[in-house]
Amino acid sequence: MSDGKGKVQLTLDEGSDAIVERGGMTVQFNANGLVVNVQGATITVDNKGTVAMQTASNDSSSPKATHEIGAIESTGEHKGEIYGGIYPADNKPIWFSAAPKVMDHYKAAAWAEGQGGSLPTRKQGDYLTTLKGKGALKDIFARHSDSSSSAGFFWLAERTNDDARYQQFSDGSQYDFYDYGYFGRLTHLPVLSVRR
Repeated sequence: MSDGKGKVQLTLDEGSDAIVERGGMTVQFNANGLVVNVQGATITVDNKGTVAMQTASNDSSSPKATHEIGAIESTGEHKGEIYGGIYPADNKPIWFSAAPKVMDHYKAAAWAEGQGGSLPTRKQGDYLTTLKGKGALKDIFARHSDSSSSAGFFWLAERTNDDARYQQFSDGSQYDFYDYGYFGRLTHLPVLSVRR
């Protein structure tokens, strides 16, 4: 069905199969997820968010480059970072890393920037909570799940004056200084960095 502007819009029922071809590109929807073929490269995304890619130069004996949510990247630009899947807000990959020590909000923001990223936004914090049981992220959440102390929280990017938002590891609740009066920006909390 055309949207009147020359674009075709398809709506598929959950679990239905379809193949869309345009030029040299094929997109196949199936019960297991999505397969995209472009100029000999194949990208698959399963229903759990696992992404695999095989380039045209790979043969059947070559290993596929695979990212599993919660896996620590071993090579490339994101080496040492934790893959967080495809962020639903913009359908682009998201990567996380944890600081080696707790910091105040000022140092936390500087550390994250020094990693080439930033502190998580409120929406990224919400998304991160959905990943807490996966791979290396599970370990980070388990290590900091004590909600009775500052160790049970991590810094978020949003701030106002001398106050900053923070999120609870255990349940994803988000607060700022005015909510409970616990943490000004000089309080030391665990730090996570987001890179896109």
